[in-house]
Amino acid sequence: MSVELVEQWSNAAALREVREFFFAARATIDARVNKERPLCIASGACCNFEQHGHRLYVSGLEAAFTLLRLDACHGITLDARAIDASVTRGDCPFLVRGFCGAHAERPLGCRIYFCDERARVWQNELYETTHAGVQALHDTLAIPYRYMEWRAALAMLRSIEVA
Repeated sequence: MSVELVEQWSNAAALREVREFFFAARATIDARVNKERPLCIASGACCNFEQHGHRLYVSGLEAAFTLLRLDACHGITLDARAIDASVTRGDCPFLVRGFCGAHAERPLGCRIYFCDERARVWQNELYETTHAGVQALHDTLAIPYRYMEWRAALAMLRSIEVA
């Protein structure tokens, strides 16, 4: 775990180019979701990783951007204990009583993934295209790229900030 790496992601997360990229990616995803109209019954199943056998992966920069936005725009902070508890439960640390407590700032993968079987036809392609943009953003900014499980990325960011 590198303090320098976390600092690079955290500093880059505040850049205008990063904000513009993620906002544009969100708009692209929203347009596709609105076109495809997948069914979401707001069950929270997508946030119960262990129970439903899936994982959420993000880049270090995306995790840093998400945390920055949650804190700066919504006053939502996350500590290491909350992350550890979510790992023990097998869910997302932002899952609150079955609903996403970070909905407005949720990662790109959360915006794309739906339990609706019909969504599988288009969501993988949309994710791959979107994530290629995330990788290109890392390259453009000349910052290291790491693809990590969501809670591990959050834990890494929070452990360095506290140290």
